[in-house]
Amino acid sequence: MTQNVEIIKKVKEELVDNCNARHRIVYGGRGKGASWSIARILLLEAMQKELFIVCVREVQKSIELSVQKLLVDTIKYFGWQFFYKITKNKIIGSNGSVFVFSGLHEHNSDSIKSLEGADRCWVAEAQSISRQSIDILRPTIRKETAVFWWDFNPRYSSDPVWVDYIRNHDPNAKTLFLRHFDNKWFPKSLKMEMEADYKRDENRARHIWEGELSDANDSFVCPAELVEKAQEKIIKRPRPQVPQIGMDIAHQGGDEITFYKSIDNKVVDTYFARYQDAVTTLKDAKQFATKNSNIKIDNGHLGSALADMLEDDGYTVNRINFGGTPKDTEHYEDTATEMYFEFRDQLEYSDIPVDEELAIQLYTRKYKYINGKRGYEVMKIESKDDFAEHTHALHKSPDRADGLVLCFYDPAGSMDVSSIAGAITAYGGK
Repeated sequence: MTQNVEIIKKVKEELVDNCNARHRIVYGGRGKGASWSIARILLLEAMQKELFIVCVREVQKSIELSVQKLLVDTIKYFGWQFFYKITKNKIIGSNGSVFVFSGLHEHNSDSIKSLEGADRCWVAEAQSISRQSIDILRPTIRKETAVFWWDFNPRYSSDPVWVDYIRNHDPNAKTLFLRHFDNKWFPKSLKMEMEADYKRDENRARHIWEGELSDANDSFVCPAELVEKAQEKIIKRPRPQVPQIGMDIAHQGGDEITFYKSIDNKVVDTYFARYQDAVTTLKDAKQFATKNSNIKIDNGHLGSALADMLEDDGYTVNRINFGGTPKDTEHYEDTATEMYFEFRDQLEYSDIPVDEELAIQLYTRKYKYINGKRGYEVMKIESKDDFAEHTHALHKSPDRADGLVLCFYDPAGSMDVSSIAGAITAYGGK
């Protein structure tokens, strides 16, 4: 007896037929039929040969939060109970195939070894997978013939799965963008929900149903393209100049202490620390800077204390109040906003470290126009709390970005960008 098992046509044509990609990514809006198709593909493959299939998500507090129910429903729909045995935590095929379900957040590099022999890996709700989980998962599944299925609805441009597979075009990956109209089985009940969402809030509806990024209409200070170019740029011989130092001092135990040193718009040294006492921070700051350096410190409680001690020891310190009055009051609400925009203007002519955490913090910092203190609209960068809500950076406070923009900030007056451009040309930038 032959059974007709249908899946979304585009999935079959792009990601099944003659597809050899190790990573197969299906993304788009709600109702696209991706999970439904992947479940059928994996169940059919596991009937044809013995496979070890792991189904993962970032957090799985119970089996009910996994894709197990979808797989079980599919087995029952097609009458495959003769082949599959459903247990509390596994689905087992009569040929030895096994489906297991796991939350990545609970794993570390040792415990995840239980997934090492996987033939297939289904990463559900992949938009929520953290960078740490991805970095542990990918090298764990080592079989040459292993295949990853990544299934997600786009969320933020900073989500690791978006960065790795959509924006950066992994050569080992094949991507497929789907929407509800690619699914000929799109139910009427979902169509009614979709129409209601469009009436309530069109922008949000486009995110939910058309797969647009949630932050697609947001404004970001530093575009990713500029950040990446600055990380690729090489200033081979910076001109001798006064070293510029930016020091962002953590106000809470979990935040980072960050120091950056630049000469002629080239970052030449960095320093990061966490959970560190003031005595050690002062000692390290004195080693990092020289007395002819131009040091700029975030003038918060701990930063102010460090500035006092450095000044007492003969260092030149500029105290920067992030919430203070900017030089350009016509365009910026506060100094923090001005610092980020001045840094953006210099990115084209700068050489900054290749640091993914720094890059994410830079290109995901948002700003908006507000009715400012001076009675007209000005730009204001988002707060650290707002940043923490939407970003997928490893550290939820933008400490590395803050330290870098401090390093490049000129509290006395705007830099002459044309002279910077000339210096890059003369001194070997590419």
